[in-house]
Amino acid sequence: MDRHPDRTAATRPAGLTARLRRVVPWSPALLATAAAAGIVAELAWTVHRPLPGLVGLDASGLVPGAGVGAPVRLVALGDSSLTGPGLDDPDAIWLRQALVALHLDRPVALTSLAVGGSRTADVTRRVPEAVALEPDVVVVAVGSNDVVHGTPTRQVVAHLDDVLRHLGAAVPVLAVANVGDLGNVARVRPPLENALRLRSRRVRLAIEAVVARHPSAVLLDVTPADVAFRDPTVFAPDLFHPGPEGHARWADAARPGLQEAFGRVGVGSRAAVDATSAVASSAGPRR
Repeated sequence: MDRHPDRTAATRPAGLTARLRRVVPWSPALLATAAAAGIVAELAWTVHRPLPGLVGLDASGLVPGAGVGAPVRLVALGDSSLTGPGLDDPDAIWLRQALVALHLDRPVALTSLAVGGSRTADVTRRVPEAVALEPDVVVVAVGSNDVVHGTPTRQVVAHLDDVLRHLGAAVPVLAVANVGDLGNVARVRPPLENALRLRSRRVRLAIEAVVARHPSAVLLDVTPADVAFRDPTVFAPDLFHPGPEGHARWADAARPGLQEAFGRVGVGSRAAVDATSAVASSAGPRR
């Protein structure tokens, strides 16, 4: 199995420092009006806090199934949620965990094109490469960096809509993850966490609305894992990326949506999925 470290992590800051240095320009009005509440001081504390940078992994490789047959071709596009900075083993990445737990009728040949630090605009540029691999299913997990960088919501919508439109023209099924509550990130303290919580909700609703417009898309709802992320021990040593327990909770939440996605291409699952643990739907967004 070809698994090499995420080479981009060596050239791009893996921690939150660089992201938060770029968060200041995205909302001057917010920073001006909230200065009295201490957000500026909180940003400075968060940026300069000495914490380790982490290297991502490559999730690519064969995921065995419960049955035999030709592997299902799966391509993953997105950010560090798919590269697992801080994990020791690619098998601990939530996508691989969820695929194993589903006990699919066929193995899955996973090719990860995910790059740590990616935003929705970056993913648009990887679509031709993904399409060229002729996948049966594409998983898209992006948006958290748009939250942190303050990408305008309308741009998130436009970029993701472009991604799904072009992928949908060539790929049978798309499985798209929303974003969780970044106000829970262990590295972030009040009152900054409130700004990130509000921003996360806006981006989440935007992602869900775009998914609902594309018939070939299935939502992977990771928000049932938000409660677990209130515990700082689920994070990696950088206190930003999920650690092994965080990825396990994401895997649990994403399984129903993945089961639906593979069912649409005729691949069954031999695992029962607890519908109360997560909501998988291609229906409209929640309010």
